[in-house]
Amino acid sequence: MSEIVFILGAGASREAGAPLVSDFIEKARALRRAGRVRQFEAEFDCVLDAISKLQAVHSKSELALDNIESVFAAFEMGALIDKLPGVSGDEKQRRLLAAFRRVITVTLEESVTFPTHGQVAVADKAYKKFGMLVKTLNGDGSQGRCSIITFNYDVALDYALWAVGVSVDYCLRGTRQTESTPLLKLHGSLNWARCSKCHGIIAWNVDDYIKQYRPITWERDGRIPLYMASELPHSSLTCCNGGIIPDPVIVPPTWDKTRYHEALSPVWRRAALELESAESVFVSGYSLTESDSFFRYLFSLGTVGDTIIERFWVFDPDEQGLVRKRFERLIGPAVRARFRFENKTFAEACGVVERALRSKD
Repeated sequence: MSEIVFILGAGASREAGAPLVSDFIEKARALRRAGRVRQFEAEFDCVLDAISKLQAVHSKSELALDNIESVFAAFEMGALIDKLPGVSGDEKQRRLLAAFRRVITVTLEESVTFPTHGQVAVADKAYKKFGMLVKTLNGDGSQGRCSIITFNYDVALDYALWAVGVSVDYCLRGTRQTESTPLLKLHGSLNWARCSKCHGIIAWNVDDYIKQYRPITWERDGRIPLYMASELPHSSLTCCNGGIIPDPVIVPPTWDKTRYHEALSPVWRRAALELESAESVFVSGYSLTESDSFFRYLFSLGTVGDTIIERFWVFDPDEQGLVRKRFERLIGPAVRARFRFENKTFAEACGVVERALRSKD
């Protein structure tokens, strides 16, 4: 288990091009208008039309239709109670939720791009800096000083860690490989698929993707996406001597995660174990929205143990002070004196943490 745990949210991937929760829907609209959604126009139109019909709820209640968490939660609740404006029947509701996952996938693939130099795709600067920090902390992996918990679906961090030579372990079976750094993606990932027989999750590692599907556009300088989710049907992934369900494993950022319990519980349990042993917790790009009761309980129960938290530092360019207040309400008396909040981006946070850990060592 780790003495240092990094917790990363959408703000960490923003510098790699990923939209935030609050501007995800608008980014999807912009991609559709620009004709950059490839063969998935119908899925985008289905979702955007359903969002416009949700405006009917405003006569009696407030609903943030520009917020992906709010919209996805409304879709899931509407499907549960069979009451979605303009969408009736189980089959239509299932198609809508499947289309929304496709919108998430395509929006992230088209937004998170990587600069190329010659025949090499280069990792995002902030994530590369973070990857080098992780590599320094964990050495060859045998030291096991740190682990990473993230809520992001994209593979910008995965690629950066691979690029600097850090082997990752998604802990999809619950156990931890001592020679690898735990990368715990609590909401799933664009490079995860399911076995068609046992329904277990299988990860398509960056190294295997590069070997099998190296984009020809790497031959020239520019920026390229990594279509790991879109290429899952053509991957070499196997399990139980059978095929895979090629749709990426994406857990909606909503209240209802029970249907994903069996497949993702090993990852969630591993995250709790890493939090239990943590002496330093560094949070960046994660705003701890009021609706995220999942992480509140995971943190509260996961940190139960004898380990004393020496640092609980949160970094966020929080101009209104809302994020700070949310975390202050989360932590208990034993952590409060060790709490520190800084209005900094993810890239800036990497430098602060690196200097602090270097001075401690």
